[in-house]
Amino acid sequence: MTAIRTTLAVTWKELQVTFRDRGLLAILFLLPLVFSTLFSLSQQGAADLATGATPITVRVFVVNEDQGAYGRQVADTLQQMAMLDVEELDSAAEADRRVAEGRRAAAIIIPAGFSAGIDAYEPRQVSVVVDPAQGSISDVVVGLANFAASPVALEGELAQGVRTFLDQVGLLKTAPPEMVQAVQAQTVGAIMTQLQAMQNDPPIAVVSEGTGANTAPVNLIDSFMPAFAVMFAFFLTGHIGQTFHRERDEGTLRRLLASPLSRASIIAGPMVAYAIIVVLQVVFLFGIGAALFRLELGNSLPGLLAVSVALGLVVATFGLLLGVITRTGRQADTLGTLVAFVLPFISGIFPMGGFEPSYLSGGIIGTIGTYIPHMHAAEGFRLVMSGEGTPETVLVQVGALLLFAAVFFVLASRRLRFT
Repeated sequence: MTAIRTTLAVTWKELQVTFRDRGLLAILFLLPLVFSTLFSLSQQGAADLATGATPITVRVFVVNEDQGAYGRQVADTLQQMAMLDVEELDSAAEADRRVAEGRRAAAIIIPAGFSAGIDAYEPRQVSVVVDPAQGSISDVVVGLANFAASPVALEGELAQGVRTFLDQVGLLKTAPPEMVQAVQAQTVGAIMTQLQAMQNDPPIAVVSEGTGANTAPVNLIDSFMPAFAVMFAFFLTGHIGQTFHRERDEGTLRRLLASPLSRASIIAGPMVAYAIIVVLQVVFLFGIGAALFRLELGNSLPGLLAVSVALGLVVATFGLLLGVITRTGRQADTLGTLVAFVLPFISGIFPMGGFEPSYLSGGIIGTIGTYIPHMHAAEGFRLVMSGEGTPETVLVQVGALLLFAAVFFVLASRRLRFT
């Protein structure tokens, strides 16, 4: 009983510390909601056309004052969005005048120096001018503009993260600058290729055989919400590793190690706390999705809870493992961020050219996904929410997640003795 009370006390302490970090809470709870909504909206038009529904179109101007590749990429992305009817102009002043005259609902301005700022890891802002008479659609245009710019911003963040990580661990310390740049470009490029494929190759609808009739309109939130929930759950791993180093540096961990508590008990308290946070994250996202966007939850809430708890245990134990294998909190945070960005795309949990996750297509992605916990979490959610799964098939995915968690837990416990 004493061990249980001590573990729960550590759990409560970790929960209090985490819930005071508003930036982390925004990443865990708000960003996946925003991303899944924007991805779904940006591609829903194509899906609606395939199923016979009439999509909503917003007429906008786009002005690209940037001379670099990133500005062109954002402009091209806006052109490809089914929800937007885009006319490009050369002048921001001209676009502003025409919007004021009511010719189009809004103008999206990509500023000069946008690409240079991304390369230099300096903030750059895409501006949106909205006709006051059509203010009701301003949030939609701003959201779509942010979505179009998000891969560019993400690429800048990834490039900076890769540079920081390589500098800190010294993997290429003696390598020539050309090799370092090539490694950075290949790492970032592999991730961005997957992201661009997901953004530019919209999902298709399923057509009934024999009649040529379309099925009911698809709701892309059913595909994107679970995928982003799994992806952003792993953003917690960097925070867990960083917290481990902070407590070690402050002496908290040393005092715990000197106490009668076992090393497994020291890990168990934070593990329970972070598992609870992941479960709360899933409940929040799926609850909002069901209430506002008609996200299909299926008929088995126990099944959703089982997958969520197993996912939480994987995230918690992997974060603790990052803490004990890295040398500094900054390394743990950087590596956790890279893992959170890279593994979801490698595991194929996002739709790529179809309505279903790409790991279902088999091939290399399907094979690789088997060895990554993201795929098992996403598949568990899909089986429950779509109603395709049985208790046995869902338990297979939960069992795989628990196996990952057990491996991470054992490795963290054994390595803790050398910390």
